[in-house]
Formats: sequence, C-alpha cells, structure tokens
Amino acid sequence: MRRLITALVAIVMAVALAACGALDEGSGDTKGTVKAKKGSTVVKVGYLHTIAVDDKLWLGQVAGYWAKQGLDLKLTKFDTGIAEAQALNAGSIDVAIMGGVTSNFPAQGQGKVFMLNSIENATAQIWVQPGSEITNVKQLKGKKVVTTTGTTADILLLRALTKAGVSRSDVTVVNAAMPDAVQAFNSGSVDAIVLWVPFDLRVKEADPGASMIASAGDYPDAAVGDGWVANNAWYAKHQATVKKIVAGWLQSNAAFRKDPSGSLQKVWKVAYSQDAKLSDLQHQVKYQTDYTNAEWLQRYENGQVLDVVGTAEKAFVALGGLPSFVEPKTFFDTSLFVDVAKQAS
Repeated sequence: MRRLITALVAIVMAVALAACGALDEGSGDTKGTVKAKKGSTVVKVGYLHTIAVDDKLWLGQVAGYWAKQGLDLKLTKFDTGIAEAQALNAGSIDVAIMGGVTSNFPAQGQGKVFMLNSIENATAQIWVQPGSEITNVKQLKGKKVVTTTGTTADILLLRALTKAGVSRSDVTVVNAAMPDAVQAFNSGSVDAIVLWVPFDLRVKEADPGASMIASAGDYPDAAVGDGWVANNAWYAKHQATVKKIVAGWLQSNAAFRKDPSGSLQKVWKVAYSQDAKLSDLQHQVKYQTDYTNAEWLQRYENGQVLDVVGTAEKAFVALGGLPSFVEPKTFFDTSLFVDVAKQAS
C-alpha cells in the first residue's frame, strides 16, 4: 500500500510539474523555419512549450542549426511532463525536452539526460496580499498558502519553510492549477501564493499593492534544471546523432548569448506570437540562467550540472514524488556534451 501511495503521489506531482512556466502558450508554427535537407537523420522530439525549455529548440529551427547538422527534427508538443515521459519511455519519441521532471523520471530509469537547456534559478516567487502584515517566510506559519504542488513553486515553498524553521504541517497548503491559484489569491481567499513567472504579472495587474517576500533566487537549492532526455534504447544506439544535437544546440545557445533580444524575438515570432505577449517572454527569461558555451562546459566538467539535477531530485524525494535518491551520474551522461563542446571551442 505504501508503494502504491508513493507512486500515485509521484504521478500527481509530475502532472503538476509539467505546467511550470507555461502560460497559455501554443505549439508554434513551421513557417519561418529552415527545412531539413533530403536524407537528413530524423529525430522525433517532444517538448514542453515554455521558453526556458524550448528556446534553443526553436531558434535552431529558425536559424537552421539542426538542418546544418544533417538533422530533421519532427516536433511534438506535450502539455504535461507525464505524457511526454510516457511517450519517451514507449519509444513514440526519441528525445524529450523536459522541465523540472528532468530530475524525476530519469531518476526512475525512464530516459537518459544528456544536456541541460537552462536553469530556472529564480522563476518561483512567494507573494502576499496588499497590506499584509506578513513580511517574511517565518510569518507564513498558521496561514493559508496556495500553489501548484509538485512544481518548481512547491520546491521553493519546501526550501523556504525549511530554512525559516517552519513545518509544512503548520501551514495550510492549498493545491490548485496556477491560473486557479492566481484567481484565488486575487480574490483574497488565501494569505499568500507561491507562483512562477510570468504569473507574477497577473498578480500585479490585479492589484499593484501585492508584494513579493521571497524568490527562488534567495535559495540556491530551489533551482531546477530543464533538460534534454533521450529514450534509453535509442540513446544507446544513436550517440553519433546525439552529438549532432549537442552541436546544433551549441550553435543556438551561442546565437542567444550573442543577441539575446533579437534571438528571443525570432523565437516569439515563429513559436509564441499567437499565444503569448513578447513582453511576457522578455519578463520570463530574466529569471532563468543561461551560460555561454564555455561556461556550460566548465559546469559539466566540474559537476555543477549534476549538482543542480541532484538537488531538485532530493526535493522531489522530500515532497513524496520519488521513493529515494539516485545519484544523477547514473542517469545523466555528461560525456557527449563535453566531447562536442571541447571540439567546438
């Protein structure tokens, strides 16, 4: 029975986590993208459509970085991480670009992580009502807090309460999908909300007097890595193709670092213009961390990328989404990224 409960909790948390960062965003358009050449290697790629997860994917489509590597990416948008993970595990897709579940499903043997896309180090925030006497996390004791459990926001709540010495049992945590959570907060039915950007904009639009008392940026162990994950069997047989994916990603990342604003506008025009404001995306990217290729290489070589994934995994264990901790090096192969990045430098 205990194993069943743990499994059910993990499923619920994974479904919720998949929503992190999404805000009524669509699946993008093939117009304005560079078509692959005839005979290119087809790779079936699933992705969650939020900017911290698919920014380099779409810039690569627009600028032709995948095509230059002889790749033909067949894209499938997923609305939840659990559906994406199930498709990956079943072999319906070869590669999945995941959000926070990068530290979840692969730790259960479902996929091999081979690259991080970005780090969401400050996307989650804690807000309180206008005129509230709550000025710090410790004062959340005995209060009603709404969030989406099992998400990056919930990880922030876990880390913040722990550091403040407040037991979760001393806080009434209300679980809701983030749009509903924002509505509950704006109606005044809860004392605080733990959200992720750009939902902070929706809170401030409803009442500019609301205030933020904490951010994931205040808690280094609240960071979450978004990553590229391959089907286990496919990964074992197609490492040369994986290296081409890494090479294309490095080109896309370099272009983003050279011209962040222009690159974001290109991605917005092709993949987001029908569903999200450019200003929302510009706001979101302020709270994710991206590095130059050389900086990423350094973090792969010194183990920092493994630490980020492992720290988030420990949070899922603490929240009941995973039964036990597994060393990230068992499901995150950093060697191919290191090889390709060194050759490109």
